[in-house]
Amino acid sequence: MQLILFNIGLVSLLSQVILLRELAVAFYGVELIYLFALGVWLFFTAAGAVISRYRLATAGAMTFAFLCLAVLLPLDVLFIRGSRLLFAGVPGAYLPFYQQLLVPVLALFPIGLLTGFLFPLAATIFIHEKPDNKRTLAGAYGIESLGALTGGILSTLLLKFDIPVSAATMLGSVFIALTPLFFLKKTDKAWRPATVLVVCCLIALNWTSWLDRKTIGWNHPHLLESQDTAYGRITVTGLYGQAAVFENDVLSFETEGTDGETFAHLTALQHPHPRKVLLLGGGTEGMVEALRQHPVEKIDVVEINSRMVRMVSRHMPPQRQSTLNTQPVRLIFADPREFLRHSDAYDLIIVAMPDPASGQANRFYTREFFQTCAARLRPGGVIGLRLRSAENIWPPPLMYRMASIDGALKSVFPHVLFLPGATNIVTAAATPLAEDAATLIERWQSRQISARLVRPPFINYLFTNDRFQEIREILQTTVISVNSDIRPVCYRYTLQIWLSKFFPRASFMDATLPPTAVLFPLAVITGAFFLARSRPSISRMFPGKRVLLAGMAGFCGMILQNVLLLHYQVKDGALYQDIGLLIACFMAGMALGAILLPRCLSLPDRRWGGGLLWGFFALTILIYFVLIRDGGTGLLLMACLLSFSGFFTGALFAYATLADAADRNSLISSLYAADLIGGGSGALLGGLLLIPAGGLDIPVQIVSALILLSFLIV
Repeated sequence: MQLILFNIGLVSLLSQVILLRELAVAFYGVELIYLFALGVWLFFTAAGAVISRYRLATAGAMTFAFLCLAVLLPLDVLFIRGSRLLFAGVPGAYLPFYQQLLVPVLALFPIGLLTGFLFPLAATIFIHEKPDNKRTLAGAYGIESLGALTGGILSTLLLKFDIPVSAATMLGSVFIALTPLFFLKKTDKAWRPATVLVVCCLIALNWTSWLDRKTIGWNHPHLLESQDTAYGRITVTGLYGQAAVFENDVLSFETEGTDGETFAHLTALQHPHPRKVLLLGGGTEGMVEALRQHPVEKIDVVEINSRMVRMVSRHMPPQRQSTLNTQPVRLIFADPREFLRHSDAYDLIIVAMPDPASGQANRFYTREFFQTCAARLRPGGVIGLRLRSAENIWPPPLMYRMASIDGALKSVFPHVLFLPGATNIVTAAATPLAEDAATLIERWQSRQISARLVRPPFINYLFTNDRFQEIREILQTTVISVNSDIRPVCYRYTLQIWLSKFFPRASFMDATLPPTAVLFPLAVITGAFFLARSRPSISRMFPGKRVLLAGMAGFCGMILQNVLLLHYQVKDGALYQDIGLLIACFMAGMALGAILLPRCLSLPDRRWGGGLLWGFFALTILIYFVLIRDGGTGLLLMACLLSFSGFFTGALFAYATLADAADRNSLISSLYAADLIGGGSGALLGGLLLIPAGGLDIPVQIVSALILLSFLIV
């Protein structure tokens, strides 16, 4: 039964990561879907735990549940990929609001319910196999968490070794179908469907390339190639010699467009003598060809996604391919933020990253990033970036996002210039910039620039149209907090812009969460803790203190996990690849805490409970200081912080199960469900409210306050 518990954790997390990656693509790469989906998953797992009953703890019931899981996992992947077609969505657009929420709910409901249903059954059998109190719910919880650790590592390795999601799904289904046959009672009824499932999955495994082309092609007609990389799914489509590149189904660029060369020319013309140029991203967009028309001696092109560049290069025009591999161009594969910390100084830094609609992209538009750029500019150096927007009217969320980035730039550079358009070209420098068309036109003529769009009439139009002054006034009069690593605007305004597509009034909401906004909820929670502690009648109707403690552990652990995951995305930018490993570290800590605590004490001791809470509180203080410090986080540090967060979550859950030891077996489902409901509430509340509105620091402060309040129920 230990192996069954281990495998439940393994298949649960492996399935979770597979579906999270598919949902990230279906929701255009915005990381908030991770938090929303985790919350939905935990609520459904809690529902499965609630409906699980001791009388169902049989090998037959568990075998049936495992076989259902093996069938549902590939069907869920197909459902997510085909959801836009099933709901008759417009290509490239969001589904209607309620249908969007329905997609992750429908996708996660069956598997979450089944994994939640399986654990109490396996835990009940595990405990009753040796009815001498040597086996506990905390021990079963720890074994399941060890399985989840293995599942997270396995999911990361599958992506690391270029195993497609479809192949990983088929391998997962084979493993799930075989699990009950090897570790539960073998019956003829189980062998037949399991054999059919395994054979079907193994046959499909040989056709994964064809399956990927068909299923990804549902949303991308004229598909040329698609790959899952460390930073998302890259898809290339082509027709009549023109190729379009999508990252997580968001259009990045197309090979016949003028956006890349326009951005490069207008930025380079701001510098009188751009000798050394650093291009962050955009190497495949035609910017290098444009920059070589200026008097440059060296062009360093830093690309974060090597697999994307190699894949897209195969579909670029031959001239553009050769340009990237000839002097004075040097192609470097590295994280741009990390590269800048140790690079040479440049005359021109061009930030050709996607719009700040996700944490992965927003990290290149924060005050901390601009400070790093400023440290790597030569005297008179210029930084350039682009921000796509509506050309004529900015709705409030878009205006606030623009103002927040403008504020981040002005906090570092005294001179900032916006050139308006459907794509705004933004330049900044420590010295005055050319704010008249004549200077740029003179440089354009002296350099004998050949461009499809950037010509003297176009340059003159940019500086003389009404929007030039209008945008300047808007940015000067709009007061908003600056975009920073710890208070990223991407989540707040991306969520608001998304909501305003369905509910126009959402554009006018104030999405900022002041610290005082959490006082009322904390007061309510404090009252609940006092009632659970002081009223025996309430405890008899509802095992308040134990359930509250288990729920609080799940809530605080999930909030900290989500904050740390998003902080890792901000600092290091590889969450799509490493999410399985990072969640596995959290689960490893949970396993260690759940297994070690019962070995240290067999009966509840308030000193142990108080010690755990003080340790948890100290961890939140450490996390807060990690958030506000500058510099990269690194996978090792993040893994350690997640492991410690998981340790205290698991240890507090184990402490809750040890209280009133006489009836602990009768509350297996209740305590497990309370932990999951707390985790689900933390994921949803943190992902949809606290983090978008309050940044990454306020949720940690709230968790610190909740931990201190928990002394009332220990």
